[in-house]
Amino acid sequence: MSLTPEDIEQNWKKMLSLLEKLGDRAPAALGMVEALGERLALCPASAKKDYHNAFPGGLVDHSIRVLGNAMRLSGAFGWKIPKDSLILACLFHDLGKVGDHENDYYVPQTDQWRVDKLGEEYTYNKQIKYMAVPDRGIFLCQHFGLKLTHDELLAIKLNDGQYATENASYKLKEPMLADVVHMADLISTKQEKGLLP
Repeated sequence: MSLTPEDIEQNWKKMLSLLEKLGDRAPAALGMVEALGERLALCPASAKKDYHNAFPGGLVDHSIRVLGNAMRLSGAFGWKIPKDSLILACLFHDLGKVGDHENDYYVPQTDQWRVDKLGEEYTYNKQIKYMAVPDRGIFLCQHFGLKLTHDELLAIKLNDGQYATENASYKLKEPMLADVVHMADLISTKQEKGLLP
């Protein structure tokens, strides 16, 4: 799968329109995504073809899908989660994949053998300071002055749920928002891989 330039532009406009609904936090959120600009708009959601959305625009496409699934889950179960928290946590759950405020995290793979044999469309930028993707996303929000609530911060930090060993200490103590983002992220990834409709 890949996206056309028109798809990428449409997703970008959709993300901006969603961020405009954040009330007094809208200016900081919009300022951050506008500062990241094309780097965010064209960022893939993963490095390898066999994972998900490893193509330009994949991250924004994935994040919008996560929000849609999170809203459906919350509605189906009647969970009362503030809409602005859902928007922030879902759209920015993987924000750290864009890199830091200056450098990309994913860079195009230059080794054609790795592209052909391993499906590595991208590789990791070794020049960027190491930081886990959720932590880098939280750092970016802080860097650009976007204040997160306790639940939003944990939803971003714990978006891989119990699959990540570093999240084990939060088991059954995480806020509902973190569970919703994790479930919506997992469903969205499986949809992108063609494992779910």
